[in-house]
Amino acid sequence: MKKKDDYIRRQVYIMSNLGIFYIIIVGFFAVPLLGAFVVVLIKGVVDLRYFIIIGGVLLSVIALYALIKFLQRMFRKIRQDGFAANQEIKEKMGQGEPVQISVFNGLLTLNYGGRQHTNALPFQENPALPNPMTEKQQQPSDLVTQIRGLADLREKGVITEDEFQKIKAKLINASEK
Repeated sequence: MKKKDDYIRRQVYIMSNLGIFYIIIVGFFAVPLLGAFVVVLIKGVVDLRYFIIIGGVLLSVIALYALIKFLQRMFRKIRQDGFAANQEIKEKMGQGEPVQISVFNGLLTLNYGGRQHTNALPFQENPALPNPMTEKQQQPSDLVTQIRGLADLREKGVITEDEFQKIKAKLINASEK
């Protein structure tokens, strides 16, 4: 057993010395070669610095020109699409149709529901609404009922807020006379 242990120790010693030898050999040759490479590289950069600078500037100018052209095409396309979309939205809104605008692939969505109410008839021609001109004297409870009925019609979208205010004012004026 002792003989075997001695053999292993000698092999480890030889291998470690051999490893150190190769590290020294590599150090003697690789470090000067690496140093020479760095010196040649720096010398080349220094000698060719004007070409390198001019090439870098030209490359930057070409990249900037391509970027500007790309952005111009993109904004022109956005403007054309935006103008067409604007015309379509105006037409739909003018007809009272619902409009939905989706931006960034649905990340931002805007909805306009359009006109949800039916076309209301003028006050004198609408049989569902009370006509204050024919009834001169009204009782206060009857007036409150009529205004509540008007408010319901306004909430349902049958009449607009302006129509509601006008009819309410006529009802109140007619009840005061």
